This record gives sequence, structure tokens and C-alpha cells, in this order.
Amino acid sequence: MRSGELSSWLTMETARAIDGQTDALFRHLARTSGLPGERANLALAESFAEIAVAHGRRADALLCGMATLTPAAAPGATAFEFLPVCGIYGLALAASKEERAYRKVVPLLHELADDLRFRVRDAVVAGLAVIGEKRSKQLVSDLASWTDGYHHAAAALQALRTERWLRSLNDVTSILLRVEESFHLLEEAPRAAARYPGHKELVDALGVTPRALALRFGTPVFDLFAGWTRSKDPDLRAIIEKNLDDSKLASRYGDEVKRVHKALADTAPPVRNPDHNFGPHRGRGKKNRR
Repeated sequence: MRSGELSSWLTMETARAIDGQTDALFRHLARTSGLPGERANLALAESFAEIAVAHGRRADALLCGMATLTPAAAPGATAFEFLPVCGIYGLALAASKEERAYRKVVPLLHELADDLRFRVRDAVVAGLAVIGEKRSKQLVSDLASWTDGYHHAAAALQALRTERWLRSLNDVTSILLRVEESFHLLEEAPRAAARYPGHKELVDALGVTPRALALRFGTPVFDLFAGWTRSKDPDLRAIIEKNLDDSKLASRYGDEVKRVHKALADTAPPVRNPDHNFGPHRGRGKKNRR
């Protein structure tokens, strides 16, 4: 089927699905999803979203129904996982255009941010970026309610660093509050939380998003880094080090990078029993005497 014919067919079947006849649309989206595979056909998800949102409120039930398909109905690692992805793309596009949709969609995306299916979680990040591009200040403020959970905070941070949203960011104070809240979330996490997938996602997100924000906003982000050098938590300190390890930052903000490195060095915890710190040495147990 040629692209023009495919577009016409998708438009027709989307209209029929809005009227309740979803079978043909769902089969086609699954078949052309690119899943299971390394890359989902996100261009198709975007095309579907535009076609569906053009129907206005009439598409709400279809998009919500698709976005909230359970893992039993749309299992992960199958082609049917693409259906909730398409639903999320459509809802996000609607939320970027209308306040009415925004008020309903952002809480729904919050619910989906810790879905077991990673492509659904990725779609939430993409959806936040679509909304943030058009409603940046409003969404940055509303993401305060996201930084109380690992997956949710990770999704917020990942969305903030997308090129689509990053170029629309302006309110650096509110943005850095979300980063600060995420640092606090890790600082207060129990030791057992390190085993949670969401905890790892948040650690990974904090290792890259502040770096992107530093390139965009400069000194205020380095001030945040410097403030967190007071922490004795080795994981948080490693996160700061990871953010500083960037050639673009070193080139553009060399003095700021050196300032934070110095703060890390000045606040480094003392070596335990320094008088006996002779470095690595050979063990003298029975195993070594054999």
C-alpha cells in the first residue's frame, strides 16, 4: 500500500474505530508497528495521533481505551504493545492543544509512568515532551507531583532533556526545583530501593538530565551541583561526577566545572584509618599460603 493510500486507509479506519469498530485498526497498527523488534514505528504512532486528535472530543474514548490497555490485552514484547503507545501519543497531542484535555491527560500519564512495559513508559516520556513543548511552564509546575516516585521522577527528568522540550524551557528556578526534588528522593531512599528498576531509572536520568540543563542554563545548574557536594552519599556524588564528565561542558563552562570538582574534593569523606592506609596488599589467609 502506497503512503497516500495508507494515510487514507488509516484516516478511514480511525474514524470507524472512534465509532466503536476497532478490530481492523488495531490489527493494522500491530502488524505495522515494527514490534517485536528493536524499534517501534513511532512515525506511524505520530500519524495516528494527528488523525485521531483531528476528531476532537469524539476521539477521547478511543485514545483513553488504547492508552490503558492492560498487559493482558496488550502484552509487552509483542506487536500489541504498540496500541497503548499510540493511545498515549494521541492523548499527549490533545493535551498540548486543549486545557480540557491537559487536565485529564497529565494525571493519566502519571499512572502509566510506572507501567511494567518499558515501551509504554517510553511513550509517557515522549508524551510529556509533546505537552511540554507547548505548555512548558504549566507542565514544569505540575511535575512537582511526579518527583515523589522513582519511575515518575525519572520520566519527568527524561522528558525535560528531550530536544523537543529543552528548547522551550525558560523557568530555570522551577526546573531546578524538580531536579532538587529528585536528588532528595534518592537521598532519602532506603538501601533496599537500589534493587528497584525505578530507582535505577532515576539514577540514570539524574546522571544525564542536569548535564543537558547545564548546557542550556549554565551557572544556576552548577550552583545546584555545588550544593549537593555536601552529601556523603557516594551514589549522589557519583551522579555529580557523571554530569561533569562532558567535553561540551568543559569547553563552554570550564571554570564552573572546575569549581564543582573542587567542591567535591573539599567535601570528600576522609579515608578510614588514614594512618594505616598503605594501599592494596596481599592477603595472608590460608588460601594464599597454599
